[in-house]
Amino acid sequence: MSAPPVATEPAESAGAEPVEPAVAESAPAPAESAAAEQEVAATAAAADPDRPKRRSLLARFELPILIVVAVAIAIVLKTFVMQPFYIPSESMEKTLHGCSGCSGDRILVFKPVYQVRDPHPGDIVVFRAPVDWNEAGGVTLSGNPVVHAVQWFGQLVGVVPPSEKDLVKRVIAIGGQTVKCCDSKGNVQVSDHGAAGPWRSLNEPYIYLTNPVSTTDGGATADNRTFGPVTVPSGRLWVMGDHRDDSADSRYHCGDAGTAHCDPNQSTVAVSDVIGKAVVIAWPPSRWRTLGTPATFTSALSAPLLAPGPTAPVPVAAAALVGVGMVVRRRGARSTSRRRRGVRRSALMSRRLRRRL
Repeated sequence: MSAPPVATEPAESAGAEPVEPAVAESAPAPAESAAAEQEVAATAAAADPDRPKRRSLLARFELPILIVVAVAIAIVLKTFVMQPFYIPSESMEKTLHGCSGCSGDRILVFKPVYQVRDPHPGDIVVFRAPVDWNEAGGVTLSGNPVVHAVQWFGQLVGVVPPSEKDLVKRVIAIGGQTVKCCDSKGNVQVSDHGAAGPWRSLNEPYIYLTNPVSTTDGGATADNRTFGPVTVPSGRLWVMGDHRDDSADSRYHCGDAGTAHCDPNQSTVAVSDVIGKAVVIAWPPSRWRTLGTPATFTSALSAPLLAPGPTAPVPVAAAALVGVGMVVRRRGARSTSRRRRGVRRSALMSRRLRRRL
């Protein structure tokens, strides 16, 4: 029986080099990977040695910078656009709360509106008190720097009364109009054609009276509400508080009995002293509402000139919000772009390092 064949390896051809068996490459050890990453970081730091320092300085001063920018924006808005005011007295009850025991209202006053037009009858305005109006002054700021700073910030946001004598009243008549009180029902009357009339009685359901009106002498009121007729000089305003029998307003500064001896200049307010128009009750939240123009004024002969509500601040506020959004969005886009460039640079340096290894 013949022997089984024996498998033999093929003879190597003459001159051929021996082939070494393939060996699988093993993944780098964790220690080697960490060392490589550290080397990449060291190389990046060497390429830009000031980068970590700049990042630490930015992180350290970012919050103070944001605070300063926010305060600067608030000051600009307060000076030129919108300013909060605190209601400290009862003269505008119950439209604006300022009575003792009440949480005094905080209102927002829109300033640019009177850069394009004069105040209209029915507007609630904030103005600097005339020199001869002996109203109580504002808050005197403390000499203590810390308390002074707190009071200043409180005035900035409207939780502390201002230092100057700023008053809030409702415009009843403007320059050229004649005003008097009262008709047979105790209403204020306004004429656009002087003391000869015709007279238009104002229907003011918003006024507040502590004492009831008593009428005698053919219907004329015998209480301290009687005045006029008074013709308002050009460039001046006749203003009254909604709390008619407890308001140091134009009627109050006519003097006792409010007769024809009322001084038109002493009892009125200059348009140039008006700070702005009260447009909204901002605080407390339970009192949120806008402050428009009552119908008794918008239905008058000058109605086409009147705006029936505080609509002007809306586009301004919207523009401010859009501007802030654009700044924040641009800043975020720049930060994202810088991070992406840093990631690409690190990846490139890592690839180069692996090639060297």
